[in-house]
Amino acid sequence: MKSKPYLSKSKYLNGLQCPKLLWYEYNQKADIPKPGAAVQFAFAEGHRVGALAQQLFPNGLHIPRDWQPEKQAQQSLEAAKQRLPLFEAGFVFGQTYALADILVPVGEDEWDLIEVKSSTSVKEAHYHDAAFQRYVYQGAGLKIRRCYLLHINKEYVRRGSIDPEKFFVKQDITTESTVLAQMIENEAAAMLKVAAAADFPAINIGPQCSSPHDCPLIGLCWDFLPAKDNIFTLNSAGQKGFDLLNRGISKVTEVPDDYSLKYKQVIQVTAHRSGQPYVDREALLEFLGQFTYPLYYLDFETIAPALPLFEGVRPYQFVPFQFSLSRVDKVGAKPKHFSFLAPDQDDPRPAVLEQLQKLLGNKGSIIAYSAGFEKRCLKGSADAYPKYQAWVKETNDRFVDLLEPFQKFYYYHPDQAGRASLKNVLPALTGQSYEGLEIADGGVASAEFYRVTYGQDVANADREAVRSALEKYCDQDTRGMIDVVEALRQAVKD
Repeated sequence: MKSKPYLSKSKYLNGLQCPKLLWYEYNQKADIPKPGAAVQFAFAEGHRVGALAQQLFPNGLHIPRDWQPEKQAQQSLEAAKQRLPLFEAGFVFGQTYALADILVPVGEDEWDLIEVKSSTSVKEAHYHDAAFQRYVYQGAGLKIRRCYLLHINKEYVRRGSIDPEKFFVKQDITTESTVLAQMIENEAAAMLKVAAAADFPAINIGPQCSSPHDCPLIGLCWDFLPAKDNIFTLNSAGQKGFDLLNRGISKVTEVPDDYSLKYKQVIQVTAHRSGQPYVDREALLEFLGQFTYPLYYLDFETIAPALPLFEGVRPYQFVPFQFSLSRVDKVGAKPKHFSFLAPDQDDPRPAVLEQLQKLLGNKGSIIAYSAGFEKRCLKGSADAYPKYQAWVKETNDRFVDLLEPFQKFYYYHPDQAGRASLKNVLPALTGQSYEGLEIADGGVASAEFYRVTYGQDVANADREAVRSALEKYCDQDTRGMIDVVEALRQAVKD
C-alpha cells in the first residue's frame, strides 16, 4: 500500500510560488534539474549558519534525522518531554510535516520557535515559512508562544572566533506568522489536491518564475519560446515581456512600431531587425580615448561566505583569492600575463595587495569589466591592511570600466541577446566563448575554490584539477577583455 504523501515546509513554499513546481516535486522529481555547484554551496552555507546558531543553546538536544515523518515525529515528541532546546525536531499534523531549526521550552508547557536563515534581513517568504511551522506544531499538540527569525547581522565584523551572540539578529515575527497561519489549512488542502492530480496544472509563465527564487523548471516551462531573439531578451523587459507575449508577440523583431519602448530597447529592436550591430561612434571614441598606456586588464575571483573566514571581514564580504592580469605596453604589443591563486587557507589579501602593488606600477589605465567590483575588493582588502590604503586610493582612480559601452548601449550586437555581461559580449564581438571550460562562471569558481581549499577529505588530484580550471577561467576573462577592446576599436574604424 502506497503511503500517503506529506506536504513538507519546502514543498509548501514551492507550492506558493508555483503549483506546477509542486506537482513535479511529487510526481516527476527526476525531471527537476539538479542544483549546480553555486546553489549547493548556498545550501551548505545554510547548514553552517544553522550549526553556529545551535551554539547559542549549549544544552540543546539534536534529533537524529529519520526520513519517515511519522518516526521523526515520534522521537521528537518523546524528546520534547525533556524540556530542553530541540534542534531539527519534526512534527506531523494531518498530511503536513515540518522540521524546526530550534524549539526553545518556555515555562511549563510552551515553546518558542526559532527559524534560522542565512540572509541578512527578514524576507516575505520567511513569514510564510514560520507560519507553516506554527500551524503544524500547534496541530501536533505543541503550544507555540512566539516565533522568531534568527538572521545574520550584516554589520558583524569578525574579531577572533565568530561570536554567535553578535553574529545573529533575533527578530520577533509572531504577529505575521500568526496571521498567515490562518490560511495554511485551505492552502495545504489545495496543494495536496494538486499533488494527487494525474497531470500538472496549466500554469502560464510569469513573474512567479523568478520570485522569490529562480524556479528550477524555467528551462522546461520556457522552452516554447524562440531560441533566438525571444521577447524576454528585450533589455529590462520585466512585465513588458509578459504583456507582449500575451499579445502573441514572442520575438523582439515582432514588436509593433507603435509600442512604447525605452531608448535602449529601440536600439535593440532596430539591431535585431537589421541583423547589424548598433555603433555610437562618437561615444565609443570618447570612451576609448580614456585609455592611457600601459594598459592593465584585471579580473578578480572571490569568495564571500556567510561565516567570515578571516579577521576584519563581514558576512558575505568579497575577499579576492585569485587575480589574472594582462599588461599591454603599447598599441599592437603582445600582452604579458601575470596571475595569482591563493595556495592555502591563509588570508589571501596581503599577497594580492603586495603583488598587485608591484605589477600595476603608478601609471596606465586599469581595465576591468564592472570595475566597481574590483575597486571594492581592493578597498575592502586595504581597509584590513591599512599600509596599502594610500596606494589603493590612487590606484582606484586609474580604473576604466569596460562594461560602460555595453551597459549604456554605445555598442550593441544582436548576438548579445539584450545582455551586457562579458559572457554575452565576448562571443558576440569576437566569436570566442567560455564553452568547454570546466569552470565557466564566477559563482562556480567561488564554490569550487572554497570546496577544495576549506573542505574536508578533498583528494589532491581533485584539488589540483580545480586549481588548473580556475587558472584557465580567470585567464579567459582578461584575454577576452583585450579582444573586446580591439573589436571596439575596429568598430569605430569601420
